[in-house]
Amino acid sequence: METRFDAVLLRKEDLLAIENVLYEAKKEELVARQFLNVNTNFPPYAMEIGYDWFDVAGSAKILAAGASAKDVPFVGEKGGRETMKVYSIVTGIRYTRAERMAAQARNALGKGPQISLDTTRVATARRFVAEMENKLAFIGDTSHNIKGILNHPGITAEDVAASGTGATDAAKRLWANKTPKLILKDLLAGKRKVEQGNIFKARVLILDSDHYNALLEPYSDYSPMTVLSWLQKEGAYFEKIVVTNSIASTVNGLNVGCFVILDNAPEIVELAVPMDLTLGEPVYDLLGTSEQVVEERTAGCIIRHPAAIYVGKGI
Repeated sequence: METRFDAVLLRKEDLLAIENVLYEAKKEELVARQFLNVNTNFPPYAMEIGYDWFDVAGSAKILAAGASAKDVPFVGEKGGRETMKVYSIVTGIRYTRAERMAAQARNALGKGPQISLDTTRVATARRFVAEMENKLAFIGDTSHNIKGILNHPGITAEDVAASGTGATDAAKRLWANKTPKLILKDLLAGKRKVEQGNIFKARVLILDSDHYNALLEPYSDYSPMTVLSWLQKEGAYFEKIVVTNSIASTVNGLNVGCFVILDNAPEIVELAVPMDLTLGEPVYDLLGTSEQVVEERTAGCIIRHPAAIYVGKGI
């Protein structure tokens, strides 16, 4: 009796199960999308995108009677045109013919799950793409000359104050050697840098998990209020605090801990995604193994106003 090859192809139910898992994005995976607007207003086939960036320049002053025209200051912009290439983030999902046959056999006997295939690898594929998206958003990719929030030209990146205890300035910058009050001073110094001139608003604070936990310490021996509570209720009023290890010292390229404060308004910074996460059609080889590509096309972050981003280093 002839065995039909199409009897063990991926069925519509299988493909639907794969798609449901793939597109069920987990909040903890899509860290960059928690605070960045996703701009998909580019053709999915675009090879590069372009945008204008600028920082305001100039000043105003009071003139005494009889001042000449040469005393008048002028406002302007310093900036330029940025062109960014679009790159594909890709991974693949593979099921052998034997795996599909076994899954369908279990399902036919009533001993298998409603979803015929193990979708763990689908969730893994989604997570891998999300992790790479986060990497491009925060630190870019040196091999492809992609810049992220932490290393984009024009941002303010500086060492925090060496105000703690320790034998060296580097040790005195560590939050582990600072009191909650000094940690707050570091954050408020960054907030002031973003908001100087009253042009931008310090809406978002980004920390890795270790330094976020430092905010859970009591403000003092006499006050049970934590640093985090003070930030949220009494002081800086960040609209969002994002926790991600995408900026940890082991991966951020700075070789020291850091925090980020920024204005995340869409006209300031966005995530450019010409083609969002997409599942390709299954392709079969001679042995019946099915392969599907999982792809997203992105250019990383569009940063129109670098001055709206502050990176405090050395914590």
